[in-house]
Amino acid sequence: MIDVLVLLFGVTLIFTSITNMLSSVIRILVVQGLILFVLTILNTNELNIVHFIFVALETLVFKAILIPYYLNVTIKKNHILREVEPKVSNFFSLFAMVVIFGFGFFIALWSGKNTPNVHPLLFGIAFSAILKGFFVIIFNKKLITHLMGYLFLENGIFLLSLAASREMPYIVSLGVSLDILISILIAGLFISKIKSTFADENSASLSSLRD
Repeated sequence: MIDVLVLLFGVTLIFTSITNMLSSVIRILVVQGLILFVLTILNTNELNIVHFIFVALETLVFKAILIPYYLNVTIKKNHILREVEPKVSNFFSLFAMVVIFGFGFFIALWSGKNTPNVHPLLFGIAFSAILKGFFVIIFNKKLITHLMGYLFLENGIFLLSLAASREMPYIVSLGVSLDILISILIAGLFISKIKSTFADENSASLSSLRD
């Protein structure tokens, strides 16, 4: 069951490489949040009511509901175009994702041989998600898409925590702290009404924002 969910998480990463709609990327983030919730439940040996509440808050409330909702609000309030507008073609993005997955599976094989306490497939997909997050941040024009890339990066780190450790307090602490940072970034984007791309801003606009 865990392997199926991890592979499904990997499929969501591939889908981000071929979609051009911000709404589709937001839905992918919702699906990833749901997958992380189930993975955390299945990957934990002992889960009491307190741990369950923490997991639900971190994955369901933050990742699957609250953050996607604010992303939608940010897009509408700032009149951001709904296209992702990558700097590279979908073909190159898909090819890069294949390369990233290749590296991820190499990491999975390496971890399986050298670190017996680590779930190999979970470890490999986690690294793929982290690299995918960096790719989205680097090769996309929109600031809102950069923020989504950071969310992919965060989900990869959360997944890496699941692969490396089953101690819930550490996972929750890491995830919540990153989500707080994401909330601040979203709030700043929402309040300041930053343009959809850095290129749209000139010195006069930056001065008005500062004032």
